[in-house]
Amino acid sequence: MKRFGLFQLGTLDFALSLQQIQKVIQDSKLYQLPRLPLAVAAVLVDNDRLVPLLDLSLLFGGGSTTGTKTLRYQILVESEYGTVALPAELTGKIVAEKKGTLSTEASPKEAWVIGEFDYQNTKYKILDINFLAIEMTQNFWRNKPDTSGARRHPL
Repeated sequence: MKRFGLFQLGTLDFALSLQQIQKVIQDSKLYQLPRLPLAVAAVLVDNDRLVPLLDLSLLFGGGSTTGTKTLRYQILVESEYGTVALPAELTGKIVAEKKGTLSTEASPKEAWVIGEFDYQNTKYKILDINFLAIEMTQNFWRNKPDTSGARRHPL
């Protein structure tokens, strides 16, 4: 049975496959290092390794979210390219696929979405973590908005 972690960040409701989530940490110390790509808000240290914290607010047009007090959680997610961290607000839950409606049709405008999970009348965008990990950390994702699903993987 497939399960999803459901999270919120500002106006973005997003979902991740539970298999990709390594752990959720609270109040991690964030370091804003010079010369980080625009989409990497900061880095955190987890088990003696640096993990980039992706600034998901860039995806939905909000301001940077790393400084707000409600964003006390970071979700460590495993991608094909290594571990990345995503910010999240205090709300979060784990839900089985059968408790909602899964749609694998991604919006053509949002290359970073591989589908939607509708749970209790809220549509959570299922993030393509592999797309985000490589495009956002390599500083060229904004220059190529249409990748035509080149790196898409099935749910």
